[in-house]
Amino acid sequence: MVPEHIQSLLPELVAWRRHLHAHPELGYEEYKTQAFIMKTLESQGLKPYAAGDTGVAVDIGASGPLVLARADIDALPIDEEADVEYRSQNPGAMHACGHDGHVAMMLGVAKILPELLAQSGGRARLIFQPAEEKHPGGALKMIRDGVLDGVSRVTGLHLQAEMPRGRIGARIGVQSANSDRFRILIEGRGGHGSAPHHTIDPIPVAGQLIGALQTLVSRHVNPTDAAVVTISAIQSGSAFNAIPSAAELKGTVRTFKQEVRDSLEGAMRTMVEATAAASGARAELDYMRGYPSVVNTEPEWRLFRAVVDEYAGPDAWMDIDERMGGEDFSYYLQERPGVFWNLGAQIGPNPYPHHHGCFTWDEAVMPLGLFIMARTIMAYTGA
Repeated sequence: MVPEHIQSLLPELVAWRRHLHAHPELGYEEYKTQAFIMKTLESQGLKPYAAGDTGVAVDIGASGPLVLARADIDALPIDEEADVEYRSQNPGAMHACGHDGHVAMMLGVAKILPELLAQSGGRARLIFQPAEEKHPGGALKMIRDGVLDGVSRVTGLHLQAEMPRGRIGARIGVQSANSDRFRILIEGRGGHGSAPHHTIDPIPVAGQLIGALQTLVSRHVNPTDAAVVTISAIQSGSAFNAIPSAAELKGTVRTFKQEVRDSLEGAMRTMVEATAAASGARAELDYMRGYPSVVNTEPEWRLFRAVVDEYAGPDAWMDIDERMGGEDFSYYLQERPGVFWNLGAQIGPNPYPHHHGCFTWDEAVMPLGLFIMARTIMAYTGA
């Protein structure tokens, strides 16, 4: 149901996306990305301005309610493994989450929105946000720079490579998890590997903690609630005959409810300190709270669902489950009502997941994505 004049933008969208994919930049390093976005918007007769250090904002429309729509622009610190002609030219950086497509679609929105708003009124502020992948996230810096000033509603989208192509979904209420990180530093006393009785070995303490931390969810969280505790990094020692003096564990905690988040942090702290003390070691938990949950508001969800039914067809809608991923669009939703939605872009039966070195997605969904985004903005300005 995408109009032909919007479908015809696909080659341009693909060119934008592939240029960005070949030249990825990490959070707060998106200088060339920022320049490309500014130049493209200026070529469309718009007047973009810098925000959030390496981000971009542009206002469209003369009067009426103001709606914000966001695209994130940063890449991930990953070496690309995909064998494509537009593969990353920057070692150690890759658009492995679809942000290149988000930017391309928002540039398309900027191209068609002036005429739509001129016909019906309303205003839009399109923002291209840096550092979504880099805690504490670029959203807070954009907000501090005033992008929400005068805004009545907000919206944003995320491509989902594991969701059927062309399907669209969002939830009322909680949609993503609280995304926290932790670091555990265990301090013992090193020595010769042949004389462990003269040492306080931090490695067995780390092993005990790895096992014990796996009981937090099963024994400290109500079985009807959801939570994840993952150990993702272990670092200690370097020699085959030396017991190290310290060990470090890193990981993430994901929750939906604030009370579960609080409870797990407290239980982790007690477990870490007591387990280390039992072996004569000392351990310290550095618990870093990250992005809060994305929480969509019901009136805006209903408006969005009506847009999807009208302009994509009722068969396009897909009910989605809560996701344990983190997303800093949550900060905008803490300040203004709105909806963050997903656009399916699965390519093939077994797609590589987000954040994988071979990650890819179906570029053919971009006209649909920009069309629904533009229509959502129109609905939010006119309701």
